[in-house]
Order: sequence, then structure tokens, then C-alpha cells
Amino acid sequence: MKNISDTTESYIQTLKPTIWVGKNGYTDDLVAEVRRQLDARKVIKIKWLQSSDMNNEEVNDLAKTVSAEVITARGRMVVLGAKNRGKFLETAPSRRTPPKNLTARDKIKSSFMGKK
Repeated sequence: MKNISDTTESYIQTLKPTIWVGKNGYTDDLVAEVRRQLDARKVIKIKWLQSSDMNNEEVNDLAKTVSAEVITARGRMVVLGAKNRGKFLETAPSRRTPPKNLTARDKIKSSFMGKK
């Protein structure tokens, strides 16, 4: 897990879980869905239901498998953030000036996608 700022923490609190892990636990379908959602959202929240077994090894293995980073884990709730995952970012400097008032969501996305 990484150290997170207050604005990031408040953003994470507003996230709703988009993936619920049930009694089947860690499956190939779970891995595929996590990858798909990380590509779309960059930051996702996963909740393990009471009927499922969950441990830290499983969470870290899932994050490693989908090339993500565990932002925070509390109880049965885990927040994952997408890494660059081998995609090449634009290296030329942008001619536009970046917006000065970024939202917490934009700050989190930019930390995982690099500067645009």
C-alpha cells in the first residue's frame, strides 16, 4: 500500500464498490473483470462478501496478476489503482497549460497514468 493524501482518502471514501467477490472467491472471471474495469476506470473498489474467504496474499496476488497497485485495504474492502501496464505515454511536452484546479479524481488518475 502507498501513503495517500487527505484528498485521495476523501475520494476513496466516495467510491462505491464495483466488484463484489462471493463464495467462489478468486477465479479467472474475477481477474478478467478487474482488468476490464481498471482499463475503464483506473481506480476501482472491490468488496469481499462475508460468505467468501479473503486474505492478504489473495489480494496481493490479484493486484500482481492484473498489474495494479493496492491503494488501500480495510476489512473486506480493497481499492486498486491501475499502473501504466506497459503502455507508452506521450513524451513530447504539451503546448496546453494544465488546469490548475484538478479534482481528486483527476489527481488520482494522473498519478496512475502519468502526466498528460
